[in-house]
Amino acid sequence: MVQGEVLGGDVGEHPGVGFLRQAHAEAVERARAASEPALLLWPTHPVEFLLAGQEVTTPETRAAEAHIRLHMPEAALRRVEAERAILADHADVDGRCAVCAEPGAGGRLGWPCPTVLGLARAWGWPGADAPTA
Repeated sequence: MVQGEVLGGDVGEHPGVGFLRQAHAEAVERARAASEPALLLWPTHPVEFLLAGQEVTTPETRAAEAHIRLHMPEAALRRVEAERAILADHADVDGRCAVCAEPGAGGRLGWPCPTVLGLARAWGWPGADAPTA
């Protein structure tokens, strides 16, 4: 298991947090599956496209290489681990975020805080404005 990996979710967990945990679990599963059987499928050198038997390196092929490298299994696992650490830091403490202070009020923001919900939105959570559970 990657640090902070949780199977399932808490009963009554906010839907955005449940979505985020599920997205992390699926990303880890896909990254591990992609990295295990054939490491040589992932580029270790610049991506080169062949057109009529000639190598072509253009800004577009360099952009494709950057995109592929960004989504390599190791990179995906590092991002999930970092996000799980952020989720742990922004923990639910009696319905309040352990980290985020409410501007001007001196208290803590309600949980999940905008940081946690922002992570869920980055993974495609459609219910950013959904009420808490």
